[in-house]
Amino acid sequence: MNPEIQLQLSAFDRSAGPPCGDRPDANGFRALCHTCPFSERRTTTLFCRKFRRTIGARSKYGLRAWRATRDTIRERDGNRCTICGWSHDLHVHHRDHDPTNDHPANLITLCGYCHARVHAEERRDGGAVRMDAVLSFCSDHS
Repeated sequence: MNPEIQLQLSAFDRSAGPPCGDRPDANGFRALCHTCPFSERRTTTLFCRKFRRTIGARSKYGLRAWRATRDTIRERDGNRCTICGWSHDLHVHHRDHDPTNDHPANLITLCGYCHARVHAEERRDGGAVRMDAVLSFCSDHS
């Protein structure tokens, strides 16, 4: 969750019902659930208390808002992988492993190969610290 977002008072008012209009399947993770008074943040997911369902971050990747964020991050990083410089099969990686945290400082452009390597390395002993150092160096020098 972006800590810089200031929620409106209506985001806490349950009397108006959920902003999805009781149609959670027509909604996307970031579009409405993010500010809904019925949503509860649980580590890397949101939970809808009204419909008793988990709203996974993956459901946001088809949304126009996410595509705009993704494109902005890729453009910021020169449309190249910040590790190897490759310009094809580009992904946007969440540095803190929290797919609900789309703050630009948490996002970095990686090619598919480097993205897979980052996730594989992070599972090894001490790998998360090493990869954070690599990603910090790469993002600071791109």
